Amino acid sequence: MRDKQREETRRRIYLAALEIFRRDGVAQCRIEDIAQKSEVSRGAFYFHFPTKDDVLLELLRESQKPMVAKLLEIPKDAPLETTLETLSGEMAAFWAQDAKLLPDVAAVALRATPLILDREGVVVRDVLSKSFVAAAERGELSDVLPPEVLADFYLSNSLAAMMAWCANPMLPLEVVLKGVSMLFLKGASGAGR
Repeated sequence: MRDKQREETRRRIYLAALEIFRRDGVAQCRIEDIAQKSEVSRGAFYFHFPTKDDVLLELLRESQKPMVAKLLEIPKDAPLETTLETLSGEMAAFWAQDAKLLPDVAAVALRATPLILDREGVVVRDVLSKSFVAAAERGELSDVLPPEVLADFYLSNSLAAMMAWCANPMLPLEVVLKGVSMLFLKGASGAGR
């Protein structure tokens, strides 16, 4: 009972924080506003989330759930292009709705050294790595780099593209991310078109 109550309070604080972040911006957001919105004390906020960055890291973790769910629905023998198209579509669907928070989330993710070094929490990377292994076995992808490195490369480029999109959203986010997939699969040289 107590654990359930604690989790409900944490969730209420999390949702209130996101609402205030979207309204005021992360840097300008006041912990007092989050506490008031979630009907808890400042201390309760800090108990559940030691910093605003911890709220953003939770958002990053949550962003992986729909992506992983869709990736796991793809048959193991599906072409890599299908996997990357699905992932880019899911990334776009999630982050287009929270584009205002994306730069802050990206900055926190880059600063979160334990998250970068402890790859167990990066579920999308794991699922994508397995897709890369299968693609290499089918001859669709070079095995010159380990699949985990390729997954990092793909996800890092997707993040960079999303950041560029935030600064200049001339195209729909999904189009930008599908472009990253195409460049990943075919390169940027234009040779052999």
